[in-house]
Amino acid sequence: MDASGLSDIEYERYYNPDNSIFLSSKKLVSEIPALSFVLCSTFLFFVVRYLWQNHVLKPIAVSINMKKSYSDRFLENGWYSFYYLTFFIFGTYVYSKETWSIFPTMNIWLGWPIQPFKPLFRYYYLLELSFYIHCTIALSFETKRKDFYQMLTHHVSTFFLVAASYWYRYHRIGIAILWLHNISDIFLYSAKSLNYVCKTTKNNYKLYLFAETMFVLFVISFFVMRLVFLPFALIRSTLFEASYVSIFFPLFYPTNVCLVTLEILHMFWFYLIIKIIYNKFFKKENFDDIRSDSDEEESKPKSKKSLEAEKPSTVRNRENKKNSNNNKSPQAQQANNKPKQSKKKE
Repeated sequence: MDASGLSDIEYERYYNPDNSIFLSSKKLVSEIPALSFVLCSTFLFFVVRYLWQNHVLKPIAVSINMKKSYSDRFLENGWYSFYYLTFFIFGTYVYSKETWSIFPTMNIWLGWPIQPFKPLFRYYYLLELSFYIHCTIALSFETKRKDFYQMLTHHVSTFFLVAASYWYRYHRIGIAILWLHNISDIFLYSAKSLNYVCKTTKNNYKLYLFAETMFVLFVISFFVMRLVFLPFALIRSTLFEASYVSIFFPLFYPTNVCLVTLEILHMFWFYLIIKIIYNKFFKKENFDDIRSDSDEEESKPKSKKSLEAEKPSTVRNRENKKNSNNNKSPQAQQANNKPKQSKKKE
């Protein structure tokens, strides 16, 4: 491997358009250190997550007497907020050290597969891959969400895209997609974390305003990055510009299917975002977790409407009981009282 992070395999593929080199034993052996690094990093993410949640976030939850149902979700969201902020900064630094620019987007493909892949860039990429393995495993013990299967699809698709783009050296399109996802996730998980703090502390206007600001920034960044920039710049580039450079890109169709799948999921989640905004401004409901918990509905108190619906029947039963007692004859009332009096005499 030379100073640019390129091996004999990339040079061989450049001069001989045969993608089978990427499936050779030579390629597999050359990536054994990277595979070992991913396994160790995945384990390390669980360790760092445990330390961050139990030694940084949990004391905050305990200090404000946050109830357990909120605390569990606060710890989860606080961890993801910390991760996405850290790796957004890391990814920005990595990109700043590159000599190519994402615009025009044709730069993403020019020179493939002998585009420089320096050690810092490589470590960033492998850490992102490790994180999504960690995310997929963590779904099994995190708070169960209504969109569990959508999130599972998202994580599996992302893992496949990051792994394939590393293996086949599509790292330029990879860092662009990872970077734009990290931006909106910072605001999403920060808003959710602050929301649980606001629910616990109450009447903290400054904190409430900060949480609302995070939510607004999330909506704007989600729309711009995932519904505009991703489909109209990056997915367009993978579908059309890549084929202009070479018609022999490996995994062309599977990777594009995964990208389109992610975009469909983004549309679904943006629909949920619009519902939250509508309920907030037109139904005056408080902002809550976009991805609702499956057990949250059970723990919700009855609505005001249902309580009011019960009131007339309760009052009617009470009045009927009173009337039945008043309509009893004096003899019947004395008969009812006799056993009590006899017991007293005894």
